Amino acid sequence: MNSTIEKFIERANQLLIKAQNVAATRSNNSSQNVFVRTRVNSTAFHEWKNNTENFILMVCRETSPYYENFIDEVKSAFPDDVDHGIGILNALKEDLELGYLTKVKDLVSAEIFTDFIEMAQHLLNNNYKDPAASLAGAILENGLRQIAQKHTVETKSGDDIGSLNTKLADKEIYNRLIQKQIQAWKSVRDSADHGKFNDYKKEDVKAMLSGVQRFLLENL
Repeated sequence: MNSTIEKFIERANQLLIKAQNVAATRSNNSSQNVFVRTRVNSTAFHEWKNNTENFILMVCRETSPYYENFIDEVKSAFPDDVDHGIGILNALKEDLELGYLTKVKDLVSAEIFTDFIEMAQHLLNNNYKDPAASLAGAILENGLRQIAQKHTVETKSGDDIGSLNTKLADKEIYNRLIQKQIQAWKSVRDSADHGKFNDYKKEDVKAMLSGVQRFLLENL
């Protein structure tokens, strides 16, 4: 299992334990003649509530049922609100374990791309600019395909950087200025792959790596 997902599952478990601790603070201040609704410790409740809202928003989109249900159902320091929160956290944890969350997949993809960017950077730092340029191009092509999949843009197995770039720009996934920049990166990659090593410099590859990393992190 990817380390990012493992960390999210671990955090979900921590918040579930914290919820149980909050639930254990419930108290009933009812007297013989006056009924007062059972409450939990307000400070502990709001600390857990804020932690959990932040976690759900980090893992899911703001429009996800997890986040919307948590906001709607977990409002005040009452045992029922804590129980609702526990149910939502358990459901989120299960979907994390089964790999059903799109945003987490996006985060994992971004993490993997970052690892490969670091490999390309290592090559470049050791004066292997040509393999670094080729690897950066492969990362970009794979990333464009992932972005297309994310936005349900139809692609073919033979699509390269150029065709993927055109399809995404035509669908207005990003603007024409970004399309032009991607075409420039494609030129560097093509030169590397076809042995035209004098067509670009080490500085060009350095700028490409930085740009591709930023582009993928913003779009995945």
